[in-house]
This record gives sequence, C-alpha cells and structure tokens, in this order.
Amino acid sequence: MKKILIIALLALTLSAWMDPFKDEVEKGNKSYADNNPAKALEHYKEAEKHTSSNKKKEMLNFNKGDAHYKLEDYDQAIEKFRDSISSGDADIQKKALFNMGNTYIKQKKYKEAADSFIKALEIDPNYEKAKKNLEYLLKKQENKEQNNNSNSDSNSSNNNKNEDQKKSEKNLNDDQVKNLLESMKNKPVRQQKGKGNGKRTLEKYW
Repeated sequence: MKKILIIALLALTLSAWMDPFKDEVEKGNKSYADNNPAKALEHYKEAEKHTSSNKKKEMLNFNKGDAHYKLEDYDQAIEKFRDSISSGDADIQKKALFNMGNTYIKQKKYKEAADSFIKALEIDPNYEKAKKNLEYLLKKQENKEQNNNSNSDSNSSNNNKNEDQKKSEKNLNDDQVKNLLESMKNKPVRQQKGKGNGKRTLEKYW
C-alpha cells in the first residue's frame, strides 16, 4: 500500500512538473528569438493542442501574429492579432492593437494603422510606443501634404494620376488627422536623438 502511494505521489509530481504547453511555447519563443519564425509557428500550434484555456489560446494567437509578421504574411498577422484582442486582458489588447498598427504600416494602410494606435491609447492613454508611432504617421502625412502642395503647380497635368495614387495608398483623411492631434495634444512624445520611431518594433507578450 505504501509503495502504491509513493508511486501515485511521484506521478502527480511528474505531471505537475511536465507542462507540454509551456515547453512548446518556450521552444517557439526560442525559435522566434533565433529568427526562425516558421519553426516558432509550428511550436505555437503544437502548444495549442495542450490547452483548453481560452486565455492561453488568445496569448498564443498574439505570438502567432508576431511570427506571421516576421514571415511577411501580414494578412494572417492581422487576423491573429485581432483574435487576441478578444481577450479580457487589457495588456494583451493594447499590445495586439499596437502590433496591428505596425502591420498596417507595412501594408501602407496608414488610416487603419492610425485607428489601431488610437484604440491602443484608449486602453492605455500613457502608452508611449503608440504615441510615438502616431507622431510618425502624422509627420508622414504632413510631409506628403507639403510635397503635394509644392508639386501642384508644376505637375498640374498629373492631377488625376495623383488622385488615384492617393486613393490606392489609403492615406489619412482630415478627420483622421484631427483624431491624431486630439490623441496626442495632452502628452505628445518627441523622439530623442538616436532613438528612432520604433515603428518596426513588435510587442511581445511573454
């Protein structure tokens, strides 16, 4: 009887120590850090098989989004980040929105990117990275408007072509610019010399 009890205790200890979900996530994170997002994605998918927790699945969707981003599969990245937003965890939500914004920048969908950063700031008004990226978008918009104004006289014959190009690039509209200004007017973030704008930096959940 004593021997059976010892074996049972050992089995419980071993099952508690072994966590295939955690192991696969750690392997995935290591592969991601080693710049092998395809392998990371395999581990994240394997980890999902070892959990029924919606919370953990949402966390996995976040990491899958990062891996798809690295693979330049931006549509899938956005889908996974969007799935992770359904989490009730504000930290996951704001970081997923931030990463969605970065992904939209890669696709040159600047309006959608700005929307994502603004939503992240609605969750956390002091989210510095989102503020910096909004300033990047706003500056990009201002520079484009200045270039368009300076070229309007000399390139009047190309007006129709420029209008088509504007539509295809999905730039920010006037209302969007106003929203950007409103979001940043209380605590604007100015980039420090040598720090860059951070627009290519993804957030990681763990």
